[in-house]
Amino acid sequence: MSLTLRQRNRLAAIHVIMDTAMDLFDERGYNAVTIDEIAAASGVSPRTFYRYFGTKEGLFTTDPFAMVGLDLYSAQLDPDDLPGTLKRLIGLFDESPGHSPWRGMRYVLEEPAVRAAVYGSLDEAAERLATQLRDRGDPPAKARVMARTFWFGVYFGSLEQWHLDGRSRPLLDYVLEGMAALTAVKTTRDSS
Repeated sequence: MSLTLRQRNRLAAIHVIMDTAMDLFDERGYNAVTIDEIAAASGVSPRTFYRYFGTKEGLFTTDPFAMVGLDLYSAQLDPDDLPGTLKRLIGLFDESPGHSPWRGMRYVLEEPAVRAAVYGSLDEAAERLATQLRDRGDPPAKARVMARTFWFGVYFGSLEQWHLDGRSRPLLDYVLEGMAALTAVKTTRDSS
């Protein structure tokens, strides 16, 4: 992935804000930290924080790459190869130097407002994917079920279990297990 100097600088600033927020949440708890405190500790104005994230929950739902003008999702999406799409997306996130996009998973699981925001973001991603699947000719019900299974079942379910297991194995292992579970369901159904 080739970024301009401006994109690299902006992405670095976004990651500083995200990492600073996670540090503050880890120290004092999610609900005890304000946006003004995150902004001050990050060396930016509250206005800059709001422009990037909108809300505290936005720290968990905003795509930093989209904020610098990159659409990594569309570049990786292959409706005919959803397992490959997910592998490529996780690979991109794992390659993000100096920043772990999964660091806030604890708050996604423990904070109802964060979890609701993440579910809303996943719902939007599922709807975009369902539209693409319908556009390629899939019936609406099939497109919706496939898209929601992809984002909520495999992606989020894998992230959730990976975190609950203490992140002891690579996230991709969990994704592969999730996809294998879907294959097993299909195989069981086909043999009935």
